[in-house]
Amino acid sequence: MSRDVLRTILIWLFVLGLGSAWWFTRSPRASTSQVVTSRPLAEAFPLDRLDAVEIAFADGRQVLISNSGRGWRQTEPFPVGIDAYSLRQLGTTAQGLNRVDTIDISEPGTAERLGLEPAAATVTWRWREGDETRSRVVQLGNRTLAGRAWVRLDGENERASLVDATLHEKVLETDLRFLRDRMLAPSAGPETDRVVVEAGAERMEVVRTDTGWRLLEPVRTRGDDASISDWVARIARTRAAGFLHDEPDRLDRFGLAEPVALLSISGRGTDPEEPAGRTILIGDPIGVGSQDRYALIEGSPTVIRLEAETQQVLVPAAATLIDATGTGVVREDIAAIEIQTGGEALGLEREFDGWLATRDQEPPVEVDRGSVEALLKQLTEARAGEILLAPFPRALQAAIVILYGFDGSPIDTIRIARDPDSGSWALENGDDVLRIFPASFEPSLTGTDFGLPPVTPDVPAP
Repeated sequence: MSRDVLRTILIWLFVLGLGSAWWFTRSPRASTSQVVTSRPLAEAFPLDRLDAVEIAFADGRQVLISNSGRGWRQTEPFPVGIDAYSLRQLGTTAQGLNRVDTIDISEPGTAERLGLEPAAATVTWRWREGDETRSRVVQLGNRTLAGRAWVRLDGENERASLVDATLHEKVLETDLRFLRDRMLAPSAGPETDRVVVEAGAERMEVVRTDTGWRLLEPVRTRGDDASISDWVARIARTRAAGFLHDEPDRLDRFGLAEPVALLSISGRGTDPEEPAGRTILIGDPIGVGSQDRYALIEGSPTVIRLEAETQQVLVPAAATLIDATGTGVVREDIAAIEIQTGGEALGLEREFDGWLATRDQEPPVEVDRGSVEALLKQLTEARAGEILLAPFPRALQAAIVILYGFDGSPIDTIRIARDPDSGSWALENGDDVLRIFPASFEPSLTGTDFGLPPVTPDVPAP
């Protein structure tokens, strides 16, 4: 190898060595000049101890939100509930702003060019520390390229910060109605004691009594405690699908001046600011072919949107809330049973751990305990497969069963009918509610069903 070639190779090796040394020892500043260096709001205000949030826009609009101790509510421009989680997310977004750069804006005209005088919007968070009221103020200016925007913080009047534009998006580019609470009846629950549903000419009223839920309309009958409690819980979870119109000048445009349906719910747990409870009005469909409807919470200035599924929760069929058992009496409270059929009158009475049967003028006879307990189970526990709101069909009456308590007083009367065509059975308590059971229900109603000998018909003397 010649000396010139060797010299060339050595020179190239030297250059490559210098390049490698520069690569591994270079300053990272050139490639990280835009990396976050600070957080302008950091932990500047306590999200868990906020008392108020104010948002003022350049056009004069204001949104005032305050914490009453019972929850967050918007007070301006009109009262409405606020979703605590969404409001917290607004504060979290502000605290997470990342400062990319700052500039001096003390020279005249600089703040105006950045959209900070006047600011497009000013957001103020307030809280208490001891006897003092503290606040944090963020002014929102112009948007820039690459998802950045200008802000000015209180205490930094002569400086502007370039930050990511997430807070701008929430305040200036998103409908602030996203902060509102979409729950239709958040106070519904264990303290609810009355629910009224009106749909057209139909009216249903359900009330809580000391012994459980009862329907007062469309019929007076006992309610199904489990079904009604579940229904009230589902009402508490219902939400508006959206907010459509604030402070409309006319409600008839939405079918809300004369709503097609309404639900009114009240109880001891309702908000003190709403002592009469809450009433939800349901109006016309949103559009042709749509199942969604306009709605309004009475006292609120905002027309909302209800989905079909929500409407079904608010306006159920009365039959789904009625107790489907033959009687509301507890089996252990029954001391005696009287069964009246067309052919005989049968009495059954508890005797220690057994039952005695008396038929007409015959002396008492001990009968199989299991057959009596089976009848009691049918009357107190079996649930009808269908419930009809209709008068009792007297022409199909098969028996009348009277239940007595331990003091000898009657505690319930059950009328039993049987359809000769289908074989199905209907039980009714004088409330015009037919609880329909299949043909296989087949209750024991005669003495022979309990092991007594057949009744001997009277034979006239020759």
